[in-house]
Order: sequence, then structure tokens, then C-alpha cells
Amino acid sequence: MHRDQVRSVRLTRDELDVVKRAAEAVGLKTAGFLADAAVAVAQAQGGPKARLMDQRGRVEELMAASAQLARAGNNLNQVARVLNSGGQAEYADDAVARVLRAAGRVEAAAIEMARR
Repeated sequence: MHRDQVRSVRLTRDELDVVKRAAEAVGLKTAGFLADAAVAVAQAQGGPKARLMDQRGRVEELMAASAQLARAGNNLNQVARVLNSGGQAEYADDAVARVLRAAGRVEAAAIEMARR
């Protein structure tokens, strides 16, 4: 199939990086990957608009959760620095447990999204 129609798409730098990595992973050029993805969503059962909006909302939530986990990881690094220098952090075990639970939930949500 020869694609002869050209459209412009605006993405953030982060979105473009994600798309490029995904395209490379399946051996496609970025433009071809975007076209294939758009056509697949448009042809999806259950209404492409509803599915796309639902998926977009989930992705945004996962990205926000991922950013929060990164901040929590930075805080845990600070706790580790205190502990490694002989200091005490009574709340460290609780903080680690909370971060691990949150990371597990984010990972489970990402896996569930990938299955759809």
C-alpha cells in the first residue's frame, strides 16, 4: 500500500521519544508507526474515540504516577545517604514499603494496558 496523504502531528518531546522507541522496537519508521497506530485505533471495536480518550487518560495517570515514583526514589536515596552515614531514619522501612506497593500498582496497570 502506498501512502500518499500527508498530515502533520504535534507531540511533546517525551511523547516523540516514546513513539520513536516503540517504532524502532517493531522495525518501523516513526511516520509509519504513527500511521499504523492511528489506523488501528480508528478501526477498533467499541468506538475509536471512546477507546482513545480512555487510553489517553490512563497513560496520563501512569505518567503522573511514574513521575511521583521518581520523586519518591530521590527521597529514598536521601534516606539511604543518612543511613549510610550512620544516621537514623525510623520511617525508612515504612517509606520503602509504600514505594514498593505503589510501584507494583503502576506496573500492574501498565501490564493491563498493554494487554488491551
